[in-house]
Amino acid sequence: MSNFENKTEWSIAGLIALLSILTASTAYYSHMEDSNSTHNYFSSQSIIVEANSLYLEANQAIMYDMNSYDSYVIASNDGNESLAMFYFSGLSQSAVDSDNRTTGPFDDQYFEEMYAYASLRESEGQELAGIAESQNNAADEYQLAVLFSAVGLSLTGWASVITSTRLKFTFMGSSVVALTLSLLQALSVG
Repeated sequence: MSNFENKTEWSIAGLIALLSILTASTAYYSHMEDSNSTHNYFSSQSIIVEANSLYLEANQAIMYDMNSYDSYVIASNDGNESLAMFYFSGLSQSAVDSDNRTTGPFDDQYFEEMYAYASLRESEGQELAGIAESQNNAADEYQLAVLFSAVGLSLTGWASVITSTRLKFTFMGSSVVALTLSLLQALSVG
């Protein structure tokens, strides 16, 4: 084997090693992003379900406040102060506060207070879902890098068995292009 052929074989072996490492590492990063995405997606869905439950709970509290307030007004109009105070004492603090405001009872601030925690949890769930989507996109971008390096690896494998020097270097050159594309793709993720 000539010195030129020996260097060519070592170059092919180096390309195979580089492309194998690149394929494995980008596949690993893709898996990690995908795993984080899955975890965050299901966590976000759990939070959003909790937020929906909190909205229903707030709706029930609002209905209770409105019914109690109606009973309070009816008892007050009938002159039954002890019954009126009984119904008034059953109101939530937000309802009592809204009754004391000039815009109350049951003004916008009351509804904002009653739905505040549910809205907060919904926002947290939506934010986590957005993070999960970004991680899923990153996993897809890493998979494109895996594709490039796998194609380069295949071309290098073929270059190792081809006897035509010209074709061998064509395949090796294509492998270097695939290696470069894979590196650029992997580095662009984020």
